[in-house]
Amino acid sequence: MALIRDEWLIPIGSLCLAAAILADRFIPLEAAILDFIIGVLTGISMVLSLVGLYKMRKSTD
Repeated sequence: MALIRDEWLIPIGSLCLAAAILADRFIPLEAAILDFIIGVLTGISMVLSLVGLYKMRKSTD
């Protein structure tokens, strides 16, 4: 049972990365919680993108 459909993994990963970049650039707050949120969004982005690429490769075989 998948929580996210395979074709949505890479777009959601891209949105997480865009949110992390925008938060880093445009929120003028020097707090540890903001750094944590940016790190979590970046990590989720990397995982979703890599899993999406892996599943796309598996579906074309």
